[in-house]
Amino acid sequence: MIEANTMEYSGRKVANFTITNGKKSLSLTVDNGSMGGPGPMTRADVRCFSGDEDVTGKVFGVTQKEIVRGEVTTMAAAMNWLQLSVDPYGT
Repeated sequence: MIEANTMEYSGRKVANFTITNGKKSLSLTVDNGSMGGPGPMTRADVRCFSGDEDVTGKVFGVTQKEIVRGEVTTMAAAMNWLQLSVDPYGT
């Protein structure tokens, strides 16, 4: 299932979409920066969840609080994880 939403506050635009496969979900959030402004939404962040657990750090081999930028290579890795029949990082 794919779901999406948008919001705007204090000049900041944010769009988020999630792709869900069973208990796993991939979340991509795109915004126009911390200060907002008239420009396009180009800053993207990818998160991976297994149930309610954020497993982004395990999927990408980074610290749990590290930001994973939305790029072609990170989206490909996240989609590969999402499609695995067994979740090696889930609880």
